[in-house]
Amino acid sequence: MSDEASSIIRELNDKETRILTEIYKAGGEVMLKDVWKVMGIKSKAGMPFINKLEKRGLLEKENVGSKKKIMYKVKLTELGMTVAKELIEAGSLMKVLTYDLLTRIPCFYCPYIDVCGTTDEITPEKCEFLNKWIHEMSGQGSLGQ
Repeated sequence: MSDEASSIIRELNDKETRILTEIYKAGGEVMLKDVWKVMGIKSKAGMPFINKLEKRGLLEKENVGSKKKIMYKVKLTELGMTVAKELIEAGSLMKVLTYDLLTRIPCFYCPYIDVCGTTDEITPEKCEFLNKWIHEMSGQGSLGQ
């Protein structure tokens, strides 16, 4: 991931992230009214996000309507395409990681889960399975090396 893209991604809010990824999924160019439909918001609520993304150089908007009816088409810039692609890849990776992490939590398979925390002997703090898993997930164990 480029430093510029990483920096931009950290500054994006949820709506801006979704707008970029929806435009990317549509091939990088779409009518703005279609963005509003997918997002379930009105143009008045969404235009500040579009303007902010345009100001950051992530997309360009073009008036393709007439004098009587203003209609915009939005197109991702090269930087916008890079950022959107990385957002989508990161989102896919997070889904896999989240699922993987959740399915590996030892508490789900622990034979002592019914009594955990009810005695001084069996507690999450003293659990060797949980401590080993946390150690591995923090990158200090054999899996993280």
